[in-house]
Amino acid sequence: MRVPFEIWASPEPTIARIGANDVRNQLEETGHAARSSDLDLLASLGVAATRYPVLWEACAPNDPAQIDLTWATPRLERLRDLRIDPIVTLLHHGSGPRYTSLVDPAFPELLATFAGAVAARFPWVRRWTPINEPLTTARFSTLYGVWYPNTRDDDVAFGAALTNEVLGIVLAMTAIRVHAPHAELVVTEDLQSFTARDALVEAFVAHKRRRMFLSIELAMGRVVPGHESYSYLVDVCGVPREKLARIAANACAPDLVAWNYYPNSERALFTRDGTVVNDPARLYRPISPRPLLAAAHARLQLPFGIGEVHINGTAAERVAWLDARVADLLALHEAGLPVRALGVWAAFGMVDWDSLLQRREGVCEDGIFTFAGPHGTPKETAVATAVRALADASRAPHVT
Repeated sequence: MRVPFEIWASPEPTIARIGANDVRNQLEETGHAARSSDLDLLASLGVAATRYPVLWEACAPNDPAQIDLTWATPRLERLRDLRIDPIVTLLHHGSGPRYTSLVDPAFPELLATFAGAVAARFPWVRRWTPINEPLTTARFSTLYGVWYPNTRDDDVAFGAALTNEVLGIVLAMTAIRVHAPHAELVVTEDLQSFTARDALVEAFVAHKRRRMFLSIELAMGRVVPGHESYSYLVDVCGVPREKLARIAANACAPDLVAWNYYPNSERALFTRDGTVVNDPARLYRPISPRPLLAAAHARLQLPFGIGEVHINGTAAERVAWLDARVADLLALHEAGLPVRALGVWAAFGMVDWDSLLQRREGVCEDGIFTFAGPHGTPKETAVATAVRALADASRAPHVT
């Protein structure tokens, strides 16, 4: 069997501001920050690429004019030597260093300046993700109160955060292309779906469905007068029309959309005792990303893949989830859709994602390799064997 798309393997790199003075750093907590030997483990899998962090908060924590790339430089150069293509991420569920935030009007230009400095040092890097999951990060930070600035149901903060992120992305790509003219934009975003289980939530679910592609369509320059979300952003969220026009004028269509899909990505909403219940849809029906990926492509007409394949479970359960996602992408490829990649996530595990990093309880998950923490050594799991076989099949010259 030949796998007609790239296989990626990537570490969990989140640096998130949970509250004003509480930061979680998954690179340090998983131990990857201190283990350059992890790159050889990635190479042992034979993968084509890795989504790799050169994070703003780590490289310029105190002063935007003082950028330190001493951690990133040997690692990116080692990846190049190992012939693993780094897809460089600049912000991963973060809100930027402490001198800015998602709702800071200066955020877009500050991010673009940082992006340009990184590209000047690494002009050979081909693919870039300035911000991971911008829509998800904005939702969690301004509508759900999970991450800084920790507001709830705040449409104004949401509009500011999302448009700051997207303006930051398009300006960052302009700055990157000064040094790397052929740089490509890889957008990562949560692949969502919403189902109304009673009539009382139908309008709310319709709103969530309209919002599903908003970050990507903003970056593409589609959100102009007449777009279904334009009046929501202007009239409800208070986003200035001039800001939306600036985003559209600097539009940068993604070269690839890497969708992230988890067991809880599909939601079922209904009312109970006068309140809205938001449950995982898998509690009520079988779920699959296959129709969602097809629908996303029909709307966006962009090459795509799955950027994060991981579940919290036994090694056998994680392999089964991976096999199912491979089957999904193979079926979509056979149907003629432009499938480009499958990314296996949490290469070295992750910790406390059951609480979205809000609680420090040490709830560890293995990934491709075991979670080793700052003082251990990652060991292969059954997922590593599966990834290696997929990587081999992706390089096969013909179908067998």
